[in-house]
This record gives sequence, C-alpha cells and structure tokens, in this order.
Amino acid sequence: MRSRLVASLRPVPVLLGAIALLTACMPTIPQRSLPPQPPPAPPDLPALAPCALVHQTSEEDLSNGARGWFRGTWMSQYSTFLIRHPKGVYLIDASMGSDTAGDLDKSPFWFRLQFGDAKSAKPLKVLLAEAGVKPEEVTAVLLTHTHWDHTGGLAELPNARVIMSAADADWILKQQDFLIEGNMPRHFDTVKDRIDRLKFDGPPTDGFPASQDVLGDGSIIAIPTPGHTRGSTSYFVRSSDGHRWLFIGDAAWVKEGFEEPATKGRLASTVVDQDKQQTADTLALLHEVYAAKNATLVTAHDARTWQDVPLCKAPATVVK
Repeated sequence: MRSRLVASLRPVPVLLGAIALLTACMPTIPQRSLPPQPPPAPPDLPALAPCALVHQTSEEDLSNGARGWFRGTWMSQYSTFLIRHPKGVYLIDASMGSDTAGDLDKSPFWFRLQFGDAKSAKPLKVLLAEAGVKPEEVTAVLLTHTHWDHTGGLAELPNARVIMSAADADWILKQQDFLIEGNMPRHFDTVKDRIDRLKFDGPPTDGFPASQDVLGDGSIIAIPTPGHTRGSTSYFVRSSDGHRWLFIGDAAWVKEGFEEPATKGRLASTVVDQDKQQTADTLALLHEVYAAKNATLVTAHDARTWQDVPLCKAPATVVK
C-alpha cells in the first residue's frame, strides 16, 4: 500500500525533528556476501508470458518509494498481473474492484485524502474483459499480501481460489473493522471459503529459507518475504523459454528498493511496513537475487520493473 499523505508532506522544522527521530530508528539492510544459486529449470515447463493489468497511474514522490532526499518522482501504478497457464488463468493480486469508490467513501477522511483519486481506477472485471478473460474463468489469485489495493477485485472472481500465506489469512479473517492497518477485511467476505494457505514446506531457494511449488510443475514457486505485512509472499514465475520473474508485491515499491537496496521513505515505511526489520531483511535477500541476475524482479507499483511484462490485451495480441 502506498502513502499519498506522506507524499504531500513538506519539510518544516517540526517535521524535520520527527524525521530525525525516525531515521535513528530505521533498520539497516544487512549485507550478504554469497550470491544465490538458482535451481535448475524443471523439464517440460510450460511457455508462460505474464502481462500487466493497470488499474490507474499517478505521479508519486520517489523519496517515499525509496529512502533518500530529492529523488524526483515516479509514475506509480495500481496493478494486477495475469498468467495464462495450461492449468488455468492465474492472477497475482486482484487490485481494484467495482466498489473502490464505495470503499473510499466509507473510509476515514485521512484515508480518502491519501487515496481518493483511486475512485477513478478501472475495475478488475473491465481489465479482464479487455484481455479476453471472463471473471469466472480465473482459476486462482496468488496474493502477495492483504492490503486493500491488492484485494479489491476478489469479489469479482466467483470461482477463483485465493492462494496466500497462512500468516496473512489467519490474521485478516479475524478482523472486524472496516479499515485496519491498510486492510479492508470485507474484501474477503466472498472468498473466505476458497482460501488455500501456503505451507512453505518446500526446500530453500535463491537464499530464501523455504518455498512452495504452487502448481506442482516448477512454473510458479512461492517464497516468504515478510515485513510489509505478517505474511507477505513473492512468486517466482518460470517459463520454458528461459524467462524467470520474481513478483514481489510491495516488498519494495520501486526498483531502487531492491537495486541499491533501500527501504521505503522514512515516514512511509513507518506507516505501511508492519515490521520494518523484517522488511529490511527481505530487501537484502531480494537484492541478492537482483545482483546475481537470477530473475527479473517485478514490483506491484513501479512499471520500470516490468521488464518483459507487457500490458495485457486480447489473447495472442500483447503489446508493450
């Protein structure tokens, strides 16, 4: 989840004092010396070509996306990713639904101030139609985490399983508030009986301590990347043509987060990262994968990271 309220803040004496205190509390991203080694590609991988469904684009302060001063801006997207697989149609997250405006109208003033322009975001079912996919054809949603801007479209998918970490599932299903920690638990009302909890009972991979083969063929591997939420999850996607992507959700908002690496802006991280030290530890592992060139890292909000991930169009017609 991004913080537009943070983006609107400007340095003033009181704020500078607060930033100084926050800076002292920011965790240090640990350095790692050994590059990860990617596992060998399984035989008979399917040919996969992930594409992006973009709900909305807006200009954001890059200093909120990655810690630092006067970085300029970046064009931030609300996005859902689509993967056509022989076993079905899979989505990574389900960002915005048809009731986004209603969600915002029911939210506190400060939340509407941050995210009010999301009222104009294209609903998931509209973007799916443009890609030639009916909502009922979606087999499963692979959730990276439970923040409201990654779950708003779940209600539009009547048959989809929801694959997510047990930590996030167990927490969100206990919540009763309309809005809590950037989550809207009501997004799960229609899918609570279709949730498949990840066990992460597979072997370590790429420096991460555990994994899970989601479809059993080595094409989509889930790994735990906690910090942004209790059970934030990333997904390796591997194609028979040699491409390998790692969809990291909001573990980093922008490419600078895993390239340098850098945590989100001081205030932004304090607002949106549930565990700042875990977030920093996850960034260290993601940087390791990036530095070793073992995968193309793809964030949910920064299209600069969408290398080889075109915009979704009708089948057999995908364009960048």
